[in-house]
Amino acid sequence: MSTATSPDLPASNEWLLDAFANRDAFFASPAHQLRSQHGSADLHAYAPISASLVEQLFAQANAQGQHNAVLFGLIPFDVTQAASLTIPQKVQHVASPANANAITPTPSTANTASPAVTSKQPVPAPELYGQMVEQALDLFAQGDVKKIVLARAMDVTLSGTIDQAHILRDLLARNRHGYTFSLPIWNDGAASQAAMMGASPELLVRREGDMVFINPLAGSIPRHSDPALDQERKDGLAVSEKDLREHGYVVSDITRILAEHCTDLQIPERPSVIGTDALWHLSTFITARLKNPAMTALDLGLALHPTPAMCGFPTASAFAHIQALEPFERDYFAGLVGWQKENGDGEWALTIRCGQYDGKQVFRLYAGAGTVAGSDPASEIRETETKMATFLRAIAK
Repeated sequence: MSTATSPDLPASNEWLLDAFANRDAFFASPAHQLRSQHGSADLHAYAPISASLVEQLFAQANAQGQHNAVLFGLIPFDVTQAASLTIPQKVQHVASPANANAITPTPSTANTASPAVTSKQPVPAPELYGQMVEQALDLFAQGDVKKIVLARAMDVTLSGTIDQAHILRDLLARNRHGYTFSLPIWNDGAASQAAMMGASPELLVRREGDMVFINPLAGSIPRHSDPALDQERKDGLAVSEKDLREHGYVVSDITRILAEHCTDLQIPERPSVIGTDALWHLSTFITARLKNPAMTALDLGLALHPTPAMCGFPTASAFAHIQALEPFERDYFAGLVGWQKENGDGEWALTIRCGQYDGKQVFRLYAGAGTVAGSDPASEIRETETKMATFLRAIAK
């Protein structure tokens, strides 16, 4: 994961999470953190994503006298569905705290922020998810597709509402080098209480001028509490034929698309292994220079989306099989989440390790796993359980 510094940003010793409320926006990366508080003059759009839609919002912001506007966005997995975009009237944009102690929730917050879980409903049941993986293995044998990312969800009902600031601090503590977010969903207009929250480990694209940075992850294994066994798992992932093959599909496809839009591609020969609190991942950090400096971060993100890390390979075949196999809509899961300035600079992460909150008492958690020839249904069930566990621990103690 990139930990680029931002010397041009004001320094901050704390997270911008005080008095966080529904319809506020927060996005933090290793270098940046952005926060807005909802206001009546904020601009919103709920429609399929397009360059003209983004341009219209920035034009409206300029007409209101906002000349340094920042757009926050949620882009769905299926881009024919509606994106949720907002340009707040005021945005704080500062460096992320360098002091890890700033991440720790205060005891008073931790004692009051977490309601109890009253029910958990998997969608689909684990055994049915295992059957989906088996169906994917049959498709691999037929030769139509080489990788399919299959997702499942869990609807968690709580005894009360949550403190979003506490949840965000918990997620930041678990993955300081990831992309932590809470963005509103505007499908019901200004009255909506819904939001997507999460802590993604995966950067789809960051643009700084004509330079772009991409960090695909594919191939993973759960971590172990025993340090020796944890190291053994990390070392094993680095040489796993199945996981390297899965990762190779992702990097190869991203490289193909970047070559259309970029020059000076810098791509490591082999992936590295990076860790979150729950998983080891194969990671490749790619840099490139845009051929057309007018191409925005979101433009490039949409050219890349959905990557084989979120969908499969070949993409079109995998997408069709996902639509047939998964018994629910992904909505914003496995889409894009992030922010962008009018000049096109910005950061867009993949919307994973996340949940959709209805603003009241229900979270829908999501997780997916990449299946390739040789995948084991039981292992994929465990992997998706591990991925949901981080968010489940954050919302209820």
